[in-house]
Amino acid sequence: MESLISSENTISALAALRNIILIGSLYGFHGLITRSLVIENINEPFLVTTRILLVTIIFGIYTFNDFYQYITIDNFKKGALSGFLAIYLPGWSFIYALNYISSGLNSVFISTIPMFTLVWVFLFYKEEKITKLKIISVLFGFIGLLILFQSGVSGIQNGGNLIFGGLLSLIGVQGLALSNITNRKYSQFIPSKVFMLTQWMTGAVLSIFTFLLVDGEISRVGNSTIFRIFALICIDLLSYSLFLYTIKRFSATFTTLVDYVVPIIGISAGYFILSEFVNSIFFVTLFLIFISLYLAVKDESKKPYLES
Repeated sequence: MESLISSENTISALAALRNIILIGSLYGFHGLITRSLVIENINEPFLVTTRILLVTIIFGIYTFNDFYQYITIDNFKKGALSGFLAIYLPGWSFIYALNYISSGLNSVFISTIPMFTLVWVFLFYKEEKITKLKIISVLFGFIGLLILFQSGVSGIQNGGNLIFGGLLSLIGVQGLALSNITNRKYSQFIPSKVFMLTQWMTGAVLSIFTFLLVDGEISRVGNSTIFRIFALICIDLLSYSLFLYTIKRFSATFTTLVDYVVPIIGISAGYFILSEFVNSIFFVTLFLIFISLYLAVKDESKKPYLES
């Protein structure tokens, strides 16, 4: 764990790319495992609250000394904002979305994060120039989404609802897109362990409050369920540490290359493991989103990588 959140300030491009592939694969399987639990009617508030709370406790064991030593009110406010966006919002929206769309389709929505990151940068960070190429990349992405929503295909053969599930998924995507901006902006000035634990603490507190608000039920779970929840926790610990470590050392656009990997893993794993329905329209949408990603990365490649 310490090696993943160390204070080293450099990382090679090859190591960063390795991290990106690993993170994308982990995210893809995260959705798959969550969907498998939703299928078995595990109480959603219990599942998401348990996952976030246990990850927070484990992170706290490793980071509390640094957190206690370096935390300030200003750091806490910034970390709490990112925690709401990156942990709480997608955690709750994705788990309910997976009642209505397949894990593979949810991963397609996740791949639109770079596109929406550009939109939010344009709306809130006027000092950053948005080029014509980036505008074109966003248009390709939106065309892909329009085609997908027009198709009505949910990836679930019975009981799916693309509109409801897709909108829930997009809510989580907005949180992650905005957190790309706040993570990159604040992580340069806040110690990594402080920033990370503050985010997960915020997600845990908000999740507990939401669990009580919606009258969540504590589910009885068997060994298989416990194993999969444990797998989700391990994925969260590894992927989040790696992502924060990488985004602190390379540009936000470079780290969003992870979104090429997520849908490939998500769709493939959902098809082979959960027998999810895969429609050709998924690949049309994905092709347009990949064009969007490529154009955005091509435009960003004209700039040097950002280092802390």
